[in-house]
Formats: sequence, structure tokens, C-alpha cells
Amino acid sequence: MLTLPDPRRNPLLRESSPVKLSPPQLADRLARLERSVARRERAFRRHDGGLRSEPARWFRPEPRPSVQYAGHMSTTAARDHRLTPQSKALLQVLRARCGTGTRTETCKTTLAHIMGVTTRSIGRYVSELVRFGYIDTRVRRGLTGLYTGLVVSITEKVLPCFRKATWLAGWLAHNLAADKGGKSDGTKLSYKNHSYKEHLIQTAPPPDR
Repeated sequence: MLTLPDPRRNPLLRESSPVKLSPPQLADRLARLERSVARRERAFRRHDGGLRSEPARWFRPEPRPSVQYAGHMSTTAARDHRLTPQSKALLQVLRARCGTGTRTETCKTTLAHIMGVTTRSIGRYVSELVRFGYIDTRVRRGLTGLYTGLVVSITEKVLPCFRKATWLAGWLAHNLAADKGGKSDGTKLSYKNHSYKEHLIQTAPPPDR
């Protein structure tokens, strides 16, 4: 005859003895419980249609008026999800500092003052832009060889299409074809277009019988 084991003798099923916490541990656990309850209450108010508290950044001072503006630049960086929003903003500032050229001399302290962040944050933003090929940097040194700042150069990924040599060569070749009887502004049919498919059917050679 089979007998079932007594669950009271199973060490895994025994009731564990209560753990005694020290006063600092009790205070820490109570603080975590209060934060958890506060988060749940905020989430419930948002879900229930209540008023949502305004973020703290809305109460920060607005930037100083400036006459500086950025020149033509590509939207590639704005659509690059590998970059943080702060890195994209710094790239726009660097583009504005370059003016009609492609390089600017500055330092992390100046950029930190412009962006309103720390020099350490500027270092992270610059590293991101260098890593993904939007800028090139080199150290600027004085007559004594001491570090005096950075020389930042923007790459072709930042420049607009009409500033790129390859695009300009293609545009000239496309438009110069009009002198030889070609259509410079002719719109080509896409392979997804129904007219293009019908054109292929009409121009296809008849099958051999």
C-alpha cells in the first residue's frame, strides 16, 4: 500500500520564520512602499482623465535671444534613432558655427555654456556624433603644446545634397542629357505602378507558337 509523505516533514513546505529587520531597513522598505503607492496614484489619475502634473523642465528659464542660425543641412541626423535628442541639437549648433564652411574651432566649455549642460555631457554628445560619422574632431593646441580646444569638422552626411560632389555630378549629368534629346525632368514609372506593368505587357514580344 502506497502512503503519501507527510508535508510537514518537507523542508520546502515549512513555514519560514519571520525575518527581523533593523530600523534603517524598515525605514527603507517604508519609503519604497510610499514611492510605489505614489506612482500608482499618478498612473490612476492619468488613466482616469485627471490633471497631469506639468514637467519640471517647463519652468526652466528660456534661452537668450540669438541671431545665430544654422545653414542648409541634411535631415539624416534628425531621422537617426541611434542619436540622442541632445546630440542632434548639438549637431545643429555646430552646423551654425561652421557658417558657409565645414569646420569650426571651439572647446567643450563653450559648447556646454551654449547648450546649458556640463562638459561631461558635451563629451558624450561629441563621441556619439563621431562614432556615427557626422563630425570629425582633432585636438587644438597652442604654441606651448597645451590643449586649447577642439577643431570640429562636419562630414558630408550633414551637408545638403547640392553640397555633395557625387550628387552634383549626377544632377549635372542628368540635366545635360537634355541637350542630346533626353528628358531632363521626365518622371520615370515605378515598378509598383500599374501603368508600368501594363507597359511591360504591351511591349512584350508575342509568344512563339
